Amino acid sequence: MAISTKNLSKKYGSRFVLESLSLNVEKGSIYGFLGQNGAGKTTTIKLLSGLSIPTQGQIFVDGMDMSSESGKVKQVLGLVPQDSGFYDERTALSHMIYYGRLKGLSKKESLEQSRVLLDQVGLGNEMFKKVGYFSHGMKTRLGIAQALLNSPKVLILDEPTNGLDPVGIRQIRQILFECNNNGITIFLSSHNLLEIQEICTYVGILDKGKLIAESTIEKIRHIESSGVITVGVYNLSSEIVHLIESLEFVIKTELKSEHTLEIFVNSNKDVKPEINRLIVESGGQVFKLIENSLSLEDAFFEATGIKF
Repeated sequence: MAISTKNLSKKYGSRFVLESLSLNVEKGSIYGFLGQNGAGKTTTIKLLSGLSIPTQGQIFVDGMDMSSESGKVKQVLGLVPQDSGFYDERTALSHMIYYGRLKGLSKKESLEQSRVLLDQVGLGNEMFKKVGYFSHGMKTRLGIAQALLNSPKVLILDEPTNGLDPVGIRQIRQILFECNNNGITIFLSSHNLLEIQEICTYVGILDKGKLIAESTIEKIRHIESSGVITVGVYNLSSEIVHLIESLEFVIKTELKSEHTLEIFVNSNKDVKPEINRLIVESGGQVFKLIENSLSLEDAFFEATGIKF
């Protein structure tokens, strides 16, 4: 695993802001960490990056224990926080060289890597410009370039697309895809459900400090969720409809036309083959069988129980 935690908890006073968190982030994945504002995402990132000490539990990054090997962990980890903390009067290149030196690079190594990385994030022509003149999106890209110094194996980002326009979001997405294609595992915190659905392969959902779901995007979208299957059937008889309604995972059916039936189901597995087999064995001819699966947004609200 690139990142794993065991029963990770963080307490402020008498209140747990994070409780018994056990994450599993596979190497080479793009992992989306979802939750409402205040769910505990930023607290988790501070713990994973060594900026905060857990009340209890363990953190492993690239197989190393954060509690006993924090120095080594920080060498393989790049962090892009929400607030970059750049100095307006310094240039992009100056920031990069300074941070490279902090990460143990020589001045020559810092300069060489900085030029390459600024080009990579589309700031090659802006490296001598003062950061005070940068847009929010440019600062985010500079933050990513800075985090990539010294070739980390894991890149952690806290709400990197927050406040960006569609062009800025696409630029960040392309940079992250490129990083991932180069073998970097990405851990991405966000409350932007659409963005997570576009870029991530795995998702963890945090609610009130607790991890309530963790799986692939597709599996998350099918967690104990009510879905609708539309089936088109020639020779659709009332007997076939009654047989479908008798299936344990079927909530109800609605006849939309002479040959079209909507089936409302509640299941965490693919039930289409079973429905197809029942119809065919009963004399029907299936010409359409479509599942209208939940979006990640729908799945998030199903999992957290948030109502409007």
